[in-house]
Amino acid sequence: MARNSKVKQETTAPVGLNLYQDEKNRTIYKHPLLKQAVYIPTYDFRTFELYRKRYILAISVFVVLFTLLNEWFGIPFWVSIAISVLVWLFLEWKFYKFLQTEQPVKKFQPETYRDYYDNFEAQGTEKVVLKTILYLLLGALIVYNSYYSNYQGIYIIASWAVLALCIIYAIFQILVFAKVKARKNAG
Repeated sequence: MARNSKVKQETTAPVGLNLYQDEKNRTIYKHPLLKQAVYIPTYDFRTFELYRKRYILAISVFVVLFTLLNEWFGIPFWVSIAISVLVWLFLEWKFYKFLQTEQPVKKFQPETYRDYYDNFEAQGTEKVVLKTILYLLLGALIVYNSYYSNYQGIYIIASWAVLALCIIYAIFQILVFAKVKARKNAG
């Protein structure tokens, strides 16, 4: 039987592109395609973070299904792709439904709110450098593991693709960090 815990879990506001903070420290999400901004209340942070990771979830479903269906049961790989696309479409639909339930921001002007660069600056230099190094190491270790395990074909290609994504993300981190530092020195 579960007990009610008196310990409150700390919820931190989501940080990323298209996310802003207003003067009352409320989180605002501006959807890049719909051009609509909505408030994300504290109690919806977890749901919002889940939907923001919908692409990663769909790719993860593909990797797991590809391994299970193709390698173990001999089912063609396109079945894994089809199921992954269905999962992605479902998560996309749920995300849009979620955004429709949130309170819209009237007359949203992104320049008047704290943006990604302001939140990035708050992370600190050590955290940014650590994240950059860890992403590069993760990509390199995935490639190393694929060769060490004697993988063939699509696994080798996928591991190099992951390394490329890790390098792109690390470069993005460095560029944003440089922009934040330049903005801080100018201001």
